[in-house]
Amino acid sequence: MAWHHCRQESGPADAAGWVFSTKLTPPRAGRAVERARLFRLLDEGARGRFTMVIGPPGSGKSALLASWVRAGAALPGPLAWLTLDEEDNEQTRLCTHLVETLRRAAGPDAAGDLLAGEPCAERSVPALLEAFGALPAPTVLVLDDFHELGPGPARNAILQLARHAPAGLRVVLASRHEPDLPLHKMRAAGELTEVRGTDLAFTDAETDELFRMAGVNLTPAQVAQVLRASGGWAMGLQLAATTRSEDEDSRTCLERWSKAIRLGSDFLLSELLEPMRAEDQDLLLRTSVLSRLNASLVRAITGRSDASRMLRRLSAEQDLLTRVDEWTYRQNPMIRQALARELIERHGSAEVASLRRAACEWYTAHGMPEQARQYATPAGLPGPFPDTSDSVAHPPAGLLEAPPGEVTDGEGDQGVSPAADPPPQGGTSRPVLSQAGAYGQRLTLSELEVLRLLTSHLTLDEIAARRHVSLNTVKTQVKSVYRKLSVGRRRGAVEAARLRGLL
Repeated sequence: MAWHHCRQESGPADAAGWVFSTKLTPPRAGRAVERARLFRLLDEGARGRFTMVIGPPGSGKSALLASWVRAGAALPGPLAWLTLDEEDNEQTRLCTHLVETLRRAAGPDAAGDLLAGEPCAERSVPALLEAFGALPAPTVLVLDDFHELGPGPARNAILQLARHAPAGLRVVLASRHEPDLPLHKMRAAGELTEVRGTDLAFTDAETDELFRMAGVNLTPAQVAQVLRASGGWAMGLQLAATTRSEDEDSRTCLERWSKAIRLGSDFLLSELLEPMRAEDQDLLLRTSVLSRLNASLVRAITGRSDASRMLRRLSAEQDLLTRVDEWTYRQNPMIRQALARELIERHGSAEVASLRRAACEWYTAHGMPEQARQYATPAGLPGPFPDTSDSVAHPPAGLLEAPPGEVTDGEGDQGVSPAADPPPQGGTSRPVLSQAGAYGQRLTLSELEVLRLLTSHLTLDEIAARRHVSLNTVKTQVKSVYRKLSVGRRRGAVEAARLRGLL
């Protein structure tokens, strides 16, 4: 690794004064697919205040940023690049590298006066911000691998640089999880550009180009097959393109996809799972039996009462789950396969069968027999699975069938609202109705749950939070309850429901 000494005028050099030059330039790799759609997003971000590139391990964050720079990014001024690593948690070392990135971007004459005269370890973030702000043209500071910094002064320094960046500093930060910044305020102010895991996923054209660069020509059907198996995960596609012998044709390459999965699994377990908290590991492993998941289903198979909060956090902060709709998530299929393999290794096939049995029972209780059957066979459960779906007058759109153009990954369980837990009475999913059927229309499970909550002193906002849905969803359900009970107010709905035996 190339390195040289960065002189500090206030005292003798120490280990933190050594600058590793390769950290200050974009990493070099083989030929990379030029992803014009993402380059445009990054160009736009470089004209704004803060750009965030977030994705799981192996999703291609560093490769994207490096190829963007080398392809001639439309930058408003000089580029300053710093690849962070674990040793940058030492504040003096981090500060030394930041100073050197500034000197390289603007030249020693432009930065020297502002940065001289005090030890790097004592140099404050405001001084660095002043130095960046004094440059004649905006500097684009790319900070790669931010997740390498743990809680502490070094991480706080980077966060302050991003949060208080002057007009002369544009920050592009790449990480495996969201930084601790007021992102909602940045979004509202139009100061945030986001490139997420769903953006990083390869498209058909990008996949075809990646394979052609590896010397493999795929048919459109084969491209679709690879995308279905990988979910567009960059490392998975790279492994699929290169895991072959010289004499193999494209068909043989695809048939050896299992080897690519094994190689990808090793990487994921090391880079994704092992650094995680134990509770996050456990949730991801156990939910790998599901192709779609929501809070209610996850609670049923794991027993976790905080399932909704954990799903939101894994989706937003770590970008490990993709939202299908307001309640439903899915995992990347290749990551899911790696987790499923590890689940069997750690807990055995009996535990997998138990989880599938719980999923089967959940779908049966929710009147979804087809989905229940898909879990029953691997779990060794006998039928029959009665169709009780007539209790739900209007199933939420997109939950039983994949949206147009979406590739499912084999099981097809799309999930339903997390609030749609089976009613407690007798274990049946069919709601209790008045003897005379005076309402004309049956209340759905969700409407019955809202009706029960209307008896409390909770506001509609609080009911929405309790059920993990939006306020607009609750308002729509309340209006439907009023209409079906022929009432116009909350008190009238509660009285009518009690009179009819619904409460």
